[in-house]
Amino acid sequence: MPHTFVSFKDFKSASVHERWRMVEKIALYLGAAVFLFITGVFIYFAKDLPSPGKVSSRFVAESTKIYDRTGDHILYDIHGEEKRTQISFAEMTDAIKYATIALEDQNFYGHYGIELAAILRAAAKDILGRGATQGGSTITQQFVKQSILTPEKTFSRKIKEAILSLELEQKFSKDEILGMYLNEIPYGSNAYGIEAATQTFFGKHARELTLDEAALLASLPQAPTR
Repeated sequence: MPHTFVSFKDFKSASVHERWRMVEKIALYLGAAVFLFITGVFIYFAKDLPSPGKVSSRFVAESTKIYDRTGDHILYDIHGEEKRTQISFAEMTDAIKYATIALEDQNFYGHYGIELAAILRAAAKDILGRGATQGGSTITQQFVKQSILTPEKTFSRKIKEAILSLELEQKFSKDEILGMYLNEIPYGSNAYGIEAATQTFFGKHARELTLDEAALLASLPQAPTR
């Protein structure tokens, strides 16, 4: 029965053609092993994750607004930890959409939820730094972290984040994901979502944002507590 193990002696004595055959065989086995490992990890973590299809129907806390008798002017905006007003994607100006993509994820419309190169680069830095400290997240991953999972910095949570991001991209369009992201991320000062952030910092609606105001707001989620 032929064996698959290739010793260094066999490799050294083989012809060039045989060496290439050996390399191809080894690469094939390694590729199969990696594929089975990734599939196993995916199945192990995916079984306990929430369904991405329920993301748009879940409860999202919003502020309670009390208007005057005309219904046009807000007298009181009552909220807890999160001051939020959800708006449609059409009410968000192109300026805030493009500014957010430029700062957070320039290849947002080109990837499928994760950037493998960025994940590997972040993982390498995490390992060298002896701790999960690096980012490397797409907008989809950031939305998953903020809205579905916890923000803890562990390798298992990053794996769950990647799995949910891939699934989310299959369920929703890029515009839907960007809209949900802009409606929920923290901007600081208890302002969650672009509408609440615009009202907090500029006293206007998100649809009225100018380019310079959008650029300023887009930079806040990177360090909202500061």
